[in-house]
Amino acid sequence: MTDINTLPHELHASEPAALKVAVVLNGNARAVSDALIRDVRMAINQERLYVSRSLEQWKFIARRIVNKGYDVVLLGGGDGTFAQCVTDIMALKPAQVPTFGVLRLGTGNGMASALGVSKPNLRGLTTELRRARQSAARQSLPMLRVEGKLTPFTGIGWDSMILEDYNIVKRTFRGTPLENMMQGGPGYASAIAFRSIGKAIFQADPKLVIRNEGAAAPRVTIHGEPTGEVVPRGGILYSGPATIAACSTVPYYGLGLKLFPHALRRVDRFALRVAKVPVGRVLPRLPSLFAGELEDEGLHDYLCTAVSYHLDKPTPLQIGGDEVGRRTSVNVSMTHIPVIWGDAPRPGEAPVASILDLDAFRKALDL
Repeated sequence: MTDINTLPHELHASEPAALKVAVVLNGNARAVSDALIRDVRMAINQERLYVSRSLEQWKFIARRIVNKGYDVVLLGGGDGTFAQCVTDIMALKPAQVPTFGVLRLGTGNGMASALGVSKPNLRGLTTELRRARQSAARQSLPMLRVEGKLTPFTGIGWDSMILEDYNIVKRTFRGTPLENMMQGGPGYASAIAFRSIGKAIFQADPKLVIRNEGAAAPRVTIHGEPTGEVVPRGGILYSGPATIAACSTVPYYGLGLKLFPHALRRVDRFALRVAKVPVGRVLPRLPSLFAGELEDEGLHDYLCTAVSYHLDKPTPLQIGGDEVGRRTSVNVSMTHIPVIWGDAPRPGEAPVASILDLDAFRKALDL
């Protein structure tokens, strides 16, 4: 961990006295160690640091943040942490909505990648604290509403199946010498290699109907160009079997997977991607998939404001990278929240490149 004495000292001197910033850490996140918590306390006043290790603590912290009227809330612990804390705070209907920032301390870090958040060290934290106090860093970001939760992404199909398998792998190795090895990237790689790929090959995909419940939704090509007819409210966006049906307001899933290359093209829409692509057709083209450049006749991309899913059988659902069980119907709408934007291009700017170390990922999968 970086020594606090080596960090720039202008941070505190430049802080506006009236601006209140809270840092909330997920104490269960792998990267949130006692050493990190100690260093964060050195970097900021202790009363502005909150560490949660349970849902009850999340709700208590959310109420405290609203009651104290914090202007900015920096969240450290991954996409699930971000979704949970934002949901709990917004459920309290604060008179003044705080601006939300992200610290790169989770497993997936899709939000951190999308916003261009600094590296997960003390110098990076200092950068994000400084950025949190800059009005130019603030930007409106769409968020999905799914089952009462605010989240950057949600999906059924391969993504939720992999998450379900990953959680099974973690539970299987809990309490064993391999427990730590089955966390994060290696755990996902093991789940994919030994469980998910077999399911994708031998199990039938769920059949679903996706209906447009909002503004007219254009279909777009991989290059973002309109194609085909615009689907009006009430129209059918997709009908049939699907390997994945996911919505997102940011380009990335975990591990740098740029599954939604169109997510930041418009701030008034989220990206819907439906795919019916056999796993054997995807694996040879992993580089294109992770870079957001995969072209396939089985891909269907739309820009939407609200949709509903109707499935023929209970299917795993993930919300913000958290497994929430199986569903036969799902409704997705959108809202907006203010966020702290990092070094990544903002909505409407040039598309961002994939940040995945693809060689390492392929090696982990033994491909």
